[in-house]
Amino acid sequence: MHSQHVKLSDDPELSAICSALLLAFIENSRVLRYCSGGGDYTNTQNDFGDHQLEMDVQCELNVNTELKRTGFVSHTASEETPEMKLLSEGGKYIVTFDPLDGSSIIGTNFAVGTIVAIWKSDENLLIGKRGRDMVSACCCLYGSRTNVIFWNEKEQKVQEYTLFDGDKQGHWELTKDNIKIKPKGKLFSPGNTRCIIDHIPYREVVDYWIHNGYTLRYSGGMAPDICQIFLKEVGVFSCFGDAKNPSKLRYLYECAPLSFLIEKAEGKSFNGKHSVLDTQITGYQQKSEIIVGSAEEIEFFKSIWKKHGILKE
Repeated sequence: MHSQHVKLSDDPELSAICSALLLAFIENSRVLRYCSGGGDYTNTQNDFGDHQLEMDVQCELNVNTELKRTGFVSHTASEETPEMKLLSEGGKYIVTFDPLDGSSIIGTNFAVGTIVAIWKSDENLLIGKRGRDMVSACCCLYGSRTNVIFWNEKEQKVQEYTLFDGDKQGHWELTKDNIKIKPKGKLFSPGNTRCIIDHIPYREVVDYWIHNGYTLRYSGGMAPDICQIFLKEVGVFSCFGDAKNPSKLRYLYECAPLSFLIEKAEGKSFNGKHSVLDTQITGYQQKSEIIVGSAEEIEFFKSIWKKHGILKE
């Protein structure tokens, strides 16, 4: 397929993994295009207690199938199956991913996505590593068009590729090169706002955004709400919580890979204590709070945490 011509690494094995992901994204796009009303639920739940759509399961299968064909991926773990699954003995890489982020909004025909992190394989299967140990990441969006934000390890920059499927197989073309996120920008996407009833610092930040002319752009899907930051080159996405309404975002499958891409594009990330990428991996169901985006906007957010005594440096 034409997608094989997109070279994202000088390491032939990593390059093959990236190409396999692009092939899986093409198949996912076709699966999602012809679903009706968001698809049907299976009779199963994932380990986080979420009911699984048939398309969640199919998208996970598509990714695992293409990765297995490379022979270079030792294990995968996903939000749907948050445990290490052996793919290929001796593979030098591990892939963690959310096969269908935003499945709760797919029935409304909102954009949804696949989020992926690529790591070097190790005997502890990532336990003890940190987000900064990631070697590459990407996020594919399925909406009015299919596009993917990818870290080009070969050229050391964040790029957008768009799927053109006028031919039978479909192919990817570079549509935005060397993405850089500006340090300031009045666009915000606040997740889990139900917690601001009791979470005073988070409420103070959201109130500041509202009363200072920031533009609200929030769909309820993490993948599209963060990918807009790459395309507009400004803005923030946040999701914090409290004991009553905690953040439910998963570290390995959502927060880490998207923070990796944001920081590679000169943005910043923060989890209430430090960069999201400085979090140590303790398990495959680990959750995280997060704000990512324009660097100066993240610093303002941190200043509110310091003001309330939550963050001490």
